[in-house]
Amino acid sequence: MSPTPQQLRQWSEEVAADPGSPAFLPLAQYYREAGRVDAAVRLVVRGLERHPNDVEAHHLLGLLYLDGGDEVKAFDEWDIALALAPEHHGSRRQLAFLCHARGDLEAAERHLEKALEGDFEDGEVRALLEEIYAARREARASRRRPADAPASAPATPPVPAASPSVAVADAVPAAAPTPSPPPSVERQSADGDGAFDVLQRELRAVGAERGMIGAVLLDAQGYVVAGEMHAGGRDRGPEIAAVLSPASSEAERAVRHLALGGWKGILVETPDAVIRLTPTDDGGMMAVAGRRDVPMGWVLRVAGRARDAAGRFVAATGGGAA
Repeated sequence: MSPTPQQLRQWSEEVAADPGSPAFLPLAQYYREAGRVDAAVRLVVRGLERHPNDVEAHHLLGLLYLDGGDEVKAFDEWDIALALAPEHHGSRRQLAFLCHARGDLEAAERHLEKALEGDFEDGEVRALLEEIYAARREARASRRRPADAPASAPATPPVPAASPSVAVADAVPAAAPTPSPPPSVERQSADGDGAFDVLQRELRAVGAERGMIGAVLLDAQGYVVAGEMHAGGRDRGPEIAAVLSPASSEAERAVRHLALGGWKGILVETPDAVIRLTPTDDGGMMAVAGRRDVPMGWVLRVAGRARDAAGRFVAATGGGAA
């Protein structure tokens, strides 16, 4: 059912006042149906900045990427949705259809069977699964024929193409774990509870995620408190911090001037990277960078983990590092 003009106006007003409003999802869906794919993508990405674990938003973003012809990013968004909610039927069936289109019948069959468990009445899923079963039966019958009998070609290639998960991994290789910082950087939190070491481990884990460049926590003066951000084969955290640190004060001034309240985050896009900046309670800032070929939703989700780790560290140390 199409939304009424009153609903559209209400959704638009809510999203204009708060980009993280739940109204971003139905409004983006309306834009997609109206053919305004780019506008819908912008809405969903902004919504995911506030709600990185929103399963329906990742599912919709995958559909939008597919509409735009980017199957790799679409696959990744549905993969994220299933990581958050393994029983999500929409993402499961979309992955199944995408795997089948790529010729990966083994992965397609696996996803179709799971999708059918979620909705036994899904006719499209059932029909495609029967098609794969029939192709396998034909392939087995062909192999059993006598050698001198003309064997008909199987309906589908006997050897599936590489699975999408491998293709995605090749396109976005996992980032190498960042090296341990020099001894001079190692330090304990002010209360001696090891909060700094915990934070370092969490930020290293963030930096080691697929397609991530690194994560650094900056204090109110713009100095690196913890974390690393590698570029050109070495840790460029302090240099990157010097460039990024003015962003928080500029954002604070801008939102104060416009009476928009406190700033919650900034998304910076460059030709090579996507950088997510979020403020900390002590006046500092968390910066997380991912490569540009990584899905936006993935960067936002990983950045959310880093933000939460920074929040725990600030709370444990009473507002900062020793």
